[in-house]
Amino acid sequence: MEIGTLYVEELRATMRGRFALLGAGVILLALGCVATVGTQDTWLDGYGMIAYFLVPLAFVPLAAVFLASPRANRFVESVFTAPVERRDWLTAKILVVVTIAAAYYVALVPMVLVYTHHVGVPMLLQKLLIWAPCLLVASIAMGTLIGVLFIGESIAAPAATGMGVLLAYAGFVPLQELLVAQGNGATRTGHLTLASPAVLLKNAFGFTLAVGSIPATTTRTWISLVAFVGVAFALAVWTFLRAQGVETWETSRSQRWIIALGIIATIVLPVAMADTNYDKPAPHATNAPSIQRLFSRAGSSLALTQPGGQPPARCCGTILNRDEWPPFGTGEPTQRDLLVLLPVDSTQPVTDVHLQVTGENGLEAIAPPAAPAPPPQALETHTYPNDLGPAAADGHHVVTGWVARIPLTLIPTKPWDIGGVRYPLRVTGTYQVEGESAVRTFSARAAIDAQVSKAVYEMGVASLILPLLCFGAAIERWRRTR
Repeated sequence: MEIGTLYVEELRATMRGRFALLGAGVILLALGCVATVGTQDTWLDGYGMIAYFLVPLAFVPLAAVFLASPRANRFVESVFTAPVERRDWLTAKILVVVTIAAAYYVALVPMVLVYTHHVGVPMLLQKLLIWAPCLLVASIAMGTLIGVLFIGESIAAPAATGMGVLLAYAGFVPLQELLVAQGNGATRTGHLTLASPAVLLKNAFGFTLAVGSIPATTTRTWISLVAFVGVAFALAVWTFLRAQGVETWETSRSQRWIIALGIIATIVLPVAMADTNYDKPAPHATNAPSIQRLFSRAGSSLALTQPGGQPPARCCGTILNRDEWPPFGTGEPTQRDLLVLLPVDSTQPVTDVHLQVTGENGLEAIAPPAAPAPPPQALETHTYPNDLGPAAADGHHVVTGWVARIPLTLIPTKPWDIGGVRYPLRVTGTYQVEGESAVRTFSARAAIDAQVSKAVYEMGVASLILPLLCFGAAIERWRRTR
């Protein structure tokens, strides 16, 4: 009952802060903006790393400041002198931080529901959904320890220490991925990255962000994780209850050694114990099909225009609609003309053109029956500036070449993300150059960019629900208390 009463009062005191609800609304609005903007590109990789990785790590400095602020404002003196058990007050403070973390996790649900409605639940999202709460617990454990260790009259020291730990934990994740990709995951530096609970949890849950290998075993990693969280929480509680007075430390030599060894243990145990046998292939992170790599900065012999339009000014990249906004909508038919740039100079007549257009991985490319075999008089010419034309048979770059125009109806289907979905498009065929007996073949590959067109509106609405509630509550409180 005492812990419950203290918890309720501490939670009310936290939310009664002048800018508490306003700050929560601003944070949620910022995350909502990132979630909405992320629908224009790969949502899970970009937004997921911010919402489920960086923000949970921010609870390290948040918890540190939250636990250290009663020391700074001398409120903790009442805890040491009032008829309240110190352990109950500390438990209530930790529970308040846990409640804030749980509220943050729940605030992410509307955006996730929009994503899963259109895409489903790929493996990476499944892992992130369990990675984030575990990372929140680990961050709160380390933040609590930092907040208890600083008993000065300023929160600058615990805040700075918490930010430093946050940067180290966040920076170790890409470093570990780089080392594993180079085959150096078991080196001394590879072991050092395991000091980050984010790296430990990623290895324990068996997924990666960018590389293709994960540890073959996870038993020692799980032991290291439990030891990290347990030692951090136990040391924080023991230090607050046994080693500190109202304003100063009250430690013996042996207690100081226990604190020092406990801090070292939170770093050394994961580094020394966790698994580093990166021999197991990582599972496929998303539902995206295996697509042959397309280099977006490379040239292409294909271009996409409005019906009857001219080739784009920047002709021609492998992402055919890169300069169009918005991208094509999934499930929606889009009328475009596909320009096939034949590597033949316009001074050489071309006949018997037969082309075939194929959409891949869910892209439907529908052309009129006669369009893939245009007669010679239907061919167009195009002049390439700056020697950027396709290479002819003898190796020189065509300056003015033949172009075959094919009207298409493009329908992207089966999206594997809500934005930045690139569908390959392949064109193959044959043609005859006058004066040559052999038939020339043509083959080119490019892609179109597509997105779930209505997802940006749904994500925007979903991300505004909780921020508006916070702003409304803040305004109502301001009106009552001004």
